[in-house]
Amino acid sequence: MTSNLSRMKPKHIRLRWVIVLLFVLPLLFTTTKTFAQAGMPFEEFSRKLELYYDEEFVEDIEKQLPQGADFKVWGWDVGDFSGDGYNDVAFTIRLANDKNKSVSVYLFVDIEGYMNNVATYQYTFVDIPLEVGVAIKNNACYVTQKRKLYDWMIRGYRYSYGSVLLLDEYTTYRVDKYTKEIYHNYQTLRGQERFIQTSNNDVVLSSDFLTIPCYTRGVQVYKGYTSTTEVRSIDFVNRGSFYWSGEEDCSFTVRSAYDQNYLYVNINVRDDEVVTARCDTCPADNIDLWFDTSPPDEDGDRITSRKNKKLGFRTTADSNIYKVTLNLGDFLEVKPTVKVSSTETDENEVQQKIALQQITKKVGLRPNGYVVKVRIPWSLFGFSNAPVEDKSIVDLGCTVVVHDIDNEFRPEEGTDIATSQVQALNPSTFGSLAVVPNERFYGESTNIFTDALMTQLQDLGF
Repeated sequence: MTSNLSRMKPKHIRLRWVIVLLFVLPLLFTTTKTFAQAGMPFEEFSRKLELYYDEEFVEDIEKQLPQGADFKVWGWDVGDFSGDGYNDVAFTIRLANDKNKSVSVYLFVDIEGYMNNVATYQYTFVDIPLEVGVAIKNNACYVTQKRKLYDWMIRGYRYSYGSVLLLDEYTTYRVDKYTKEIYHNYQTLRGQERFIQTSNNDVVLSSDFLTIPCYTRGVQVYKGYTSTTEVRSIDFVNRGSFYWSGEEDCSFTVRSAYDQNYLYVNINVRDDEVVTARCDTCPADNIDLWFDTSPPDEDGDRITSRKNKKLGFRTTADSNIYKVTLNLGDFLEVKPTVKVSSTETDENEVQQKIALQQITKKVGLRPNGYVVKVRIPWSLFGFSNAPVEDKSIVDLGCTVVVHDIDNEFRPEEGTDIATSQVQALNPSTFGSLAVVPNERFYGESTNIFTDALMTQLQDLGF
């Protein structure tokens, strides 16, 4: 067996995702290695692979491709997307008898001295197979796809401990006179949405936020999926950044779950100086939960609206904005309290009062901060039950804001840290609460050993 130490190590280029966006088009024709307009036979492709791998490794790859089929390789790249410091390979092939406009994307990783096909994805193209390309950068394999005119998507994958993870996803397409860009990182849960004036490239609207995945209560979230939202960056310190000294000063994590009647939110705050209120009007630490329950518009977007077929942006309050304020009490005799304010009409006032009485809250002091648990009835937002769909993830506007007061006599030196760059009563600045249906997860993770394990269990009679 040939040692994997004999292979050439890749050169790494650290890229922020923003930089990745700049090579959407060049990715297909420069970063990705491509072949003419007719593709390349595997025999020719194998000679190029031998510059990176010994012959045995190339044979491993060939054995796991369609046997006896006529196909061409259209694009490829070599680099490390498994994090072991050695070269992996990704490439696209198209079967000669394929009547559909599709290619197969193959990802290969060296596992214990053998090249293993850890993932195969089907991607469609519009005109030519070169519209689907691969590039390996920053320990990730990026697959770029042209979906239609002015409509592109980039998905980043990484192999880790037996699983292929979807790292992030970027899409861009035209909406009226705007170019819309959407980015989601499924591991850090960070996202961004932008609308750019196509004619002059001016950014009309930009929203930077974190997503809070909300799973059915009691569901087990497997490795590869992120279920806890971490807020530790100065990017989300919306007030008092000058006085914020880092995550030890104030930071927090959020977890969320739901059942048919209630939304559950667990907030764990790290705070080096917890300040509780000595009176009703005294400055103190507290938490706001902002919600926007507006359904998406006809374009499927929560922060846009259409009036007379003209696209507009929801930058001012409407009738679907709610704020739930949690006051901590003193963790001893003074109990925590909750206050709800909204832009709802008076006709729903009775329903809100009933729902308010059903809110429960618990707080606990910890050595390095405090924890808050709150249960909110869906009826508070006008839902008869959980707003969940059978197959699709429902996106609700939601931002958690922690107000940190380190000195009650100098409240102006406090800081606000949140899950988005939120502005009060501006729903376009809210973050996201992703209500995930059963048998779905936020992101993608595929374990390469699942099929073999299931076969063994079946052989054992399970």
